Amino acid sequence: MGGKAATNRGEPEDLPFHLINNIVSFRDQKLEVTYLEFFPWFWYCKMIVSQQKNFTMKKFYLMAGLWAALFSAKAQQLATFDDFHLEPGSYYNGSDGAGGFNSGGFWFPNDYNLEWGSWSGFAVSNMKDTVTAGYLNQYSAIAGGGSALSENYAVVYWPGELKMEFDSAVEITGFEVTNSTYAYLNMRDGDSFSKKFGGVDGSDPDYLKLMVWGTDAFNNPTDTVEFFLADYRFEDSNEDYIVNAWEWVNLSSLGVVTQLHFGMESSDTGDWGMNTPAYFCMDNFTAAKLTQAASVNKTARELNVFPNPVTDVFYVEVPADAKALVLTDNTGRMVFSQQLA
Repeated sequence: MGGKAATNRGEPEDLPFHLINNIVSFRDQKLEVTYLEFFPWFWYCKMIVSQQKNFTMKKFYLMAGLWAALFSAKAQQLATFDDFHLEPGSYYNGSDGAGGFNSGGFWFPNDYNLEWGSWSGFAVSNMKDTVTAGYLNQYSAIAGGGSALSENYAVVYWPGELKMEFDSAVEITGFEVTNSTYAYLNMRDGDSFSKKFGGVDGSDPDYLKLMVWGTDAFNNPTDTVEFFLADYRFEDSNEDYIVNAWEWVNLSSLGVVTQLHFGMESSDTGDWGMNTPAYFCMDNFTAAKLTQAASVNKTARELNVFPNPVTDVFYVEVPADAKALVLTDNTGRMVFSQQLA
């Protein structure tokens, strides 16, 4: 028996598992179907199955929509970093070993190495130095402060991997970004380790790119949003730029996520990775957390499974805005998931 997911977006799509009588055969596993369940906060249906040794039934019934809980988005939450107390002209980089800090209801992680006095991840700063080059000025934004003349902002040092984790699913809106003074002056002028962007005559197609993507509730990556902190790839060199003001990064296309990942990429790389300083500054991080609003009657939305009972091929007809089909075993372990949207 083959599994198919059908929506009003098109023809049913074959899925990589099979049902024989009441047995799910998936990657050499044999699992007995117990019931199907529909959860509308992500608009997916879940087939609960259990492992058995002996099967005798030739037909089985599929039950759907046993229980569901409706989740809705709260008002957007805003991390301005101004709720973190700093003395004027100072910064916080996690030197107390806390592993991060809170702002606007979100946790921004960092990692401080006491032995080396080094850090990575997120720091909070109100430094305003836009002229001093070099690593010792790593906590200043080239914009001269926070967005809209605010005091605090975040400085991010990307160590190769960096992610934010949320205690509940969130809908990401975006954040404002600019270069750190350290990275900006390094790209503009170069130094003994990093090249001047554009090269000697300004024609080299250099760039520094920020990449942001999410992980959804099924641990699948979302689309990736790219933002160029510097771009010298234009045919007309007069269009080349290095960002020196606060600009908005729209992340609404990522949808509902439980984790947010950050990556960086530069045209100036060596054997050990990026030569360009892997820094950017952030302000006004905005997202809406999702909370449980109410339970939903099983007839609130129809989940049509047919034929029922079934001996050959069955279909699951889900709403047009369905996101995914999920197959789990009786322990809750997911053995299959397929995005539908």
